[in-house]
Amino acid sequence: MDKAEIKAAKSELRKRIIAERSGLTDEEVREMSEAICRNILQLSEYKCADIILGYYSTRKEPVLNMLFDEAIKSGKQVYLPKVISKEEMEFFIYESEKDVAPGSFGIMEPVTEEMFTFGAGPQNQTSGKSVLMIMPGVAYDEEGNRLGYGGGYYDRYLERLNMAEALNVKTVMAAYSLQKVSHIPTDITDIRPERIVTEETV
Repeated sequence: MDKAEIKAAKSELRKRIIAERSGLTDEEVREMSEAICRNILQLSEYKCADIILGYYSTRKEPVLNMLFDEAIKSGKQVYLPKVISKEEMEFFIYESEKDVAPGSFGIMEPVTEEMFTFGAGPQNQTSGKSVLMIMPGVAYDEEGNRLGYGGGYYDRYLERLNMAEALNVKTVMAAYSLQKVSHIPTDITDIRPERIVTEETV
């Protein structure tokens, strides 16, 4: 497939899976989200992590608030993403619901000023610490590929982490089992999460 065909196939797949996900009831979202959180809490990557890079759910994505509360209680730092420009996002500290407000695309974003930093220099927060990034997404396939929303924010952010050689950052996609598809068309800029966690599987 060429780039145009891949883009069209991804767009069609997004529409289908988002429509299926939108049919979930609030109770189904709550129950499956809690199961996903419990499964993530059991991961060695979570247990070893000093820092959690999460996301604030929208459009019936898995809700991770329970996970954030547990992480903060156990002394971990939690950061959530904020869109800075059409090309870039950064992660800012999250400690409670008072730290977020509606931002880009109507998604709740942090209003705090402490930003997660990495790379060279004394402000590198990945130095000597373990980081777990929990990614949202529209769909995943049997090979572990992830379909995002088309903005490329996570792929670009992860590429920056890779270029900074932040080797102690682990990646997990949180998803419902209904988001699994047989195949997701990919190109060279797509970065695959290291693990996918659903309400059924780890």
